[in-house]
Amino acid sequence: MLDKRVTKKAEVATKQKKVISREHSKINIRFEINSTSNEIERFSISVLKTLINKGIPPTPDNFKIYFEKLLENKSLDFQKKIQELLEFEESNYSENRVEIEKDIKEILISINSIIKVVNSIYKNIRLIKQLSSETKHELKESNNSLILKNVAINFKERLDQFVASIDKQLESLQEKYQKVGKNFKNIEESTIFDTRFGVYNKRYFIEQAEKERQKIIKFKHESTIVVINIKDSILKKLLYQKDKIFLLRIIAKMLLKTSRRNDIISYFGENSFLLLLRHTNIKSAKMACERIYEMLKNSNIILNDSEVEIEVNIGIARINEEGSIEESIHYAFEAMEKAEEDEKIYEVYQYKEEKK
Repeated sequence: MLDKRVTKKAEVATKQKKVISREHSKINIRFEINSTSNEIERFSISVLKTLINKGIPPTPDNFKIYFEKLLENKSLDFQKKIQELLEFEESNYSENRVEIEKDIKEILISINSIIKVVNSIYKNIRLIKQLSSETKHELKESNNSLILKNVAINFKERLDQFVASIDKQLESLQEKYQKVGKNFKNIEESTIFDTRFGVYNKRYFIEQAEKERQKIIKFKHESTIVVINIKDSILKKLLYQKDKIFLLRIIAKMLLKTSRRNDIISYFGENSFLLLLRHTNIKSAKMACERIYEMLKNSNIILNDSEVEIEVNIGIARINEEGSIEESIHYAFEAMEKAEEDEKIYEVYQYKEEKK
């Protein structure tokens, strides 16, 4: 009886191996079918094939590791081609971080100098108070007009010295304060997040969307921009600005939760969020908008013991490689306004060539 069970298990294991083998053969066939692809695509397929053959899960991190590992065995000319490709993927994060750290260091140095200057001014003010007290005492002790005159002259001379010293210190203080302000402005201009809502800011969104447009020009794929506007009628029901901010923050978190890792979500102002959907055509963007709409509509948000029903207007625009990113964003807003007029969930902006 035991032998039969062992034999049966062995047969099952053999069948499983055959199934796996068949699956691998399907993969191999698929690789062969795609063998006419360009060199970069064939290399990517070989990386994936290596992961599968080694039994390594083809996760993005593992793919990246083996992509770089196998790239070392390719020709320098091919590595150069890959490097050109990766330049479109790289952000200026490291460069920005270096600049931010330099500005922070300058701010710390300036603040330390400001503290020293303020301390010197404080000491001078104490000395002036001490001088005033001493002079007052001397004036009380003497009725001689000549002595009083000398005391007054001495007081003025010493006071002028202190005032001149304080003037220089104030000039230095103003200079250092302006330098700190400039450094703070540089940091602010280098930031990528809107700290109120925990999503990317407008500047970073435009920067990343422009990079995506350059990729579209080179690699001919589709990406879309989606604008999600919270209806004014909803926000007008909230009496306090802090409640409006709180509601927008909740919506931002919900958008982050439902988005993909490579999507860019930004607060664009005027109660509007912008989404950059990379490698996403209009059909897929519509599906994403329907999913977002249902999620927001069915959300249960309580503010001041009252339930808030979220209503939004949504516009979609394909990134047009021939125009600027600002134009594509403008078209997404146009589509959003059209959706509001027609009382639709969303509207898609159609370019002239698409209307023909």
